[in-house]
Amino acid sequence: MAASLVAAAGCSSAGGDSAPSASPSDTGTSTAPSASPASAAASSEPQELQKARLIEGWYAKGEDGGYFAALQQGYYKDAGVDMTIQPGGPQISGLQLVASGKADFGISYADDILRAREQGIPVVGLLAGFQYTPQVLIYHKDDDVKGFEDLKGRTVFIQPGVLYWEYIKYKYKLTDVNELNYTGQLVNFIKTKGSLNQGYITNEPYALGQQGIDVNVLKIADSGYANYCDVLFTTEDYLRKHPDIVQAVVQASQKGWSYYLDNYKSVNPFIQTFNKDMTVEAMNYEAEQETPFILNDETKANGIGYMTLDRWKTVQQQLLQIGGLKAEQDVSKAFTTEYLTKP
Repeated sequence: MAASLVAAAGCSSAGGDSAPSASPSDTGTSTAPSASPASAAASSEPQELQKARLIEGWYAKGEDGGYFAALQQGYYKDAGVDMTIQPGGPQISGLQLVASGKADFGISYADDILRAREQGIPVVGLLAGFQYTPQVLIYHKDDDVKGFEDLKGRTVFIQPGVLYWEYIKYKYKLTDVNELNYTGQLVNFIKTKGSLNQGYITNEPYALGQQGIDVNVLKIADSGYANYCDVLFTTEDYLRKHPDIVQAVVQASQKGWSYYLDNYKSVNPFIQTFNKDMTVEAMNYEAEQETPFILNDETKANGIGYMTLDRWKTVQQQLLQIGGLKAEQDVSKAFTTEYLTKP
């Protein structure tokens, strides 16, 4: 049931979706120059720059806009970190690269982090860029779909092993859905009236709209699936050895998200240098759609990236219900809010 972690990645992980409009011709990395390290900010003597590498969960996109804003605006540099952001892709596992030490930070989901820990990969969530996942099920606008219970008997184009889909089938008792593999192309959905297709509210509806196809969506967040998305993570070992770098990266990333939400139109051309096949207009659409998933009452009170133990426990229980986890674990070890700053 559970997809292999080899395919796991950020907001497009084994539990996620890929956006057909986001495949780049250039997936190179870019590095920002740095200043003195955060742990020695008060020192009068220049300090050696602290290098760090962040591997994205997918190709460069607006869904990771806060990290790119922090890079563009020099927030990592100001915090003493020489940051490199490396785009991911369909054959790249951020979890495995971070676990092996080939990257210091990655972007994933809460559910994938819990599964990784069960498989002996000791990763730790540091910041939840999205309080709720922007994943959706898309349907044609003229279809009579009011809720997830209306999926009974319908065709759904979905990647095998997607965790939120397993949860929805379990919760809404969808035993007669015609599941067909989603290949990343929307042509089958377009041709099949009455069908639904996995996607992101930030991506596929825009791509379909560009083709003159009107759609509505069912938000996965409305199904009750409690997953955090765009979770910045590192390993227990890196956290133990480099708490100063972790603090600097987390707080600079928070600052980057705050900047991006207000200034995405000036940041997205910078992101495009990492992904030349993604248009600035598409990234502007992403930024507009993702804001409600990043800013809500909780993050306004507690800061962007806020996470709670209760939510992590809920995610674990949901995974146990669908067989995504074999046994309970101490979820308090799967994340930390120690390095987040409050408003």
